[in-house]
Amino acid sequence: MTDRSLAIASLAALPGATPHRLGRLLAVDEPETAWQRVISGRVGSEVAPASVLNDWATSSRIARQSELSTTINEFGIAVSCWHDDSHPTTLTADIDPAPVLFRIGQLPDNLLPRVAIIGTRRCSPLGREIAFELGRDLAELDVVVVSGLALGIDGAAHRGALSVEGAPPLAVAGSGPDVVYPRRHFDLWQAVARRGMLCTEAPIGARPEPWRFPARNRLLAAMADLVVVVESRHAGGSLLTVEQAIRRDIPVMAVPGSLRNKAADGANQLLSDGCQPVRDVDDIVVALGLCEATTAARHRGDAREDPNVIELLDCVDDGPTTLDEIVSRSNMSVPSVLASLDSLVASGSIKRDGVRFTRAEGAIAQLSDRASPAGR
Repeated sequence: MTDRSLAIASLAALPGATPHRLGRLLAVDEPETAWQRVISGRVGSEVAPASVLNDWATSSRIARQSELSTTINEFGIAVSCWHDDSHPTTLTADIDPAPVLFRIGQLPDNLLPRVAIIGTRRCSPLGREIAFELGRDLAELDVVVVSGLALGIDGAAHRGALSVEGAPPLAVAGSGPDVVYPRRHFDLWQAVARRGMLCTEAPIGARPEPWRFPARNRLLAAMADLVVVVESRHAGGSLLTVEQAIRRDIPVMAVPGSLRNKAADGANQLLSDGCQPVRDVDDIVVALGLCEATTAARHRGDAREDPNVIELLDCVDDGPTTLDEIVSRSNMSVPSVLASLDSLVASGSIKRDGVRFTRAEGAIAQLSDRASPAGR
């Protein structure tokens, strides 16, 4: 616990300290200096209205910093502002940045792709199952699953990501880092923080007030490379995340739903508006650009032109083999493995079973013969 962390936490806990006001306050000062200005009543009207500044001056004099310090240490909370190198760059450079962030856990590697899986809290059993499977399959492919820890689709996606040994999950909460919401997700909250990272711009002790969730949704969009809507009602809250993604030119995809399923009305409308459909995890992988092969052989279904395929084929068992096993055996990068596997599937040398692969009988001999001068 540093004085800097305590100053940031104290600023965020001020009444009416919205992200925009904190941003204006921290635009010119480091947090320690900003806190001293608040205490001494030297904050100008360019930061907040006079009524708010008066509340700040009063609140700062009775600030319970010892309680903040205890909570930070007890929950292992990391605190940062946009002056800090540890602050996520996606939030610092965003069109609507988060000047302050509270984190529990470790931020996933910035080189890993991130997909936000979102949807309605009142989802159908099928929607929950699809969200779980997409979360699981993406995590296995080393894609970070981003979600809001809400009931329904969000929680199912994160449970799927946690069900495998894959990329760590990333959650953005709408309450303080020490205020679990919803309470039914207490176990999920802890598991995400333990395996990946849970973050929020809501201060310590903040209740899940309604206005915090639209603000949270902009962070969900900002921290994702792609947004997938599994189920959303016609006026669902997840559509606010879609709007934020569109503002940032982040692609949005949607899972088609039955016309009789009211929980899918919003997702179906997105498809009607031109969003790409998600039929399975492969559609997401392709949209991320992880399966782009650079040779015309991929389009012809001819794996001979790919110099890695025979080596890679030797890494695939006759029985189902996971992507993680293939990557580990080949020592190739995930994108290179995916591109070569795509060629092998197209040529019939291997078969795909979800995110697992099986080698076809005699595949190595056939490829070797076809690749030799005599075979040509």
